[in-house]
Amino acid sequence: MADGTGDNRPGDHDVIADPSWFAEGFDPRSGEFLFVKTNREQLAAQAFLDWRWDRASAPRLRLARTALPALRMGHPPPRLIWHTGFCCSTLIAKSLDRPGVNLSLCEPQLLVDVAEAQRIERAPQRADSDITHAAFALLSRPQSAGERVTIKSSPAANRLLRTAGSTGPSLFLYSDCRSFLISIVKMGEDGRKYARRLFLALLADGHAQAQWPAPQLLSLSDLELAALVWHMQIAEFRRAWPTFAPDRAASLDCDALLAEPEECLHRLDSFFSLGIGGDHLKQVVAGPLFRRNAKTGEDAFDADRRSIAHERIAQGLGNNLARIVAQSYEICRTTPRNTPLPAPLLSLDKNYCP
Repeated sequence: MADGTGDNRPGDHDVIADPSWFAEGFDPRSGEFLFVKTNREQLAAQAFLDWRWDRASAPRLRLARTALPALRMGHPPPRLIWHTGFCCSTLIAKSLDRPGVNLSLCEPQLLVDVAEAQRIERAPQRADSDITHAAFALLSRPQSAGERVTIKSSPAANRLLRTAGSTGPSLFLYSDCRSFLISIVKMGEDGRKYARRLFLALLADGHAQAQWPAPQLLSLSDLELAALVWHMQIAEFRRAWPTFAPDRAASLDCDALLAEPEECLHRLDSFFSLGIGGDHLKQVVAGPLFRRNAKTGEDAFDADRRSIAHERIAQGLGNNLARIVAQSYEICRTTPRNTPLPAPLLSLDKNYCP
């Protein structure tokens, strides 16, 4: 039974049938999905559909997991963007958002909650799969007839790849290890905390690093640990890749997007079968979205400024940056030293390991 307030509280079916009741999270203790009343404009405006999204005054309710066994995806499955972080994922998602055609959802908390519930509960694989598919079905409810949904997941939810092979087409988006480390440094203390929190989450996902002795892990610097986080994410991508049909998985180095944004978005529009159209995408690339920080919408920022900022940080790190990247490849030997994933959406000639 839906748990809300007021005499006109909607029933379970009404909540599921009404996409304005957005599935904002999952409570593993009670086994309930959490919903908030919102609209398309609010959803599309958020860079993060998590605790950073202010919806304190909006109506909310809960729906028991047991009320969802009959939930079926009676609409096109979501298009999915999985990513390593710091790889222009928000920019891509927002570039693909077009009312009536495609709604882009950026890092919904629901998927992070479901991934964390799997880590905590250690539920049987079938139970994991049922919860995951229910989450994707709830998120992919179109806000208007004919509109598709693209979900940019959070890196903390990448373990859901293991049960996502039967959903819609997936883009595996990444930065290189060097750029990932530079982005961590750019964020300062927040970046270092982020890398450590993500590392602790990924340790529960069966990576080799979980078997390392604690003294070995504690001896690593923040950047050395961040480098391992990058490799662990690539390992998750590579582990899940064979579960996808060949025409339903593509990879992309974010530098390819920055080098040829219009061509890249055109190919992604085709791969996801969104139908946004070349003329609209050309306007997007020429517009303000590519001239500002996609997360904040405030800073004057583009590919050239990004490159200059990265090189300034790299110079400050000196030889340590190349050393840490090279060392990480020696430790994580399953990561290819060339292009880390197959089927690139747009090829790029690049040296990944110094």
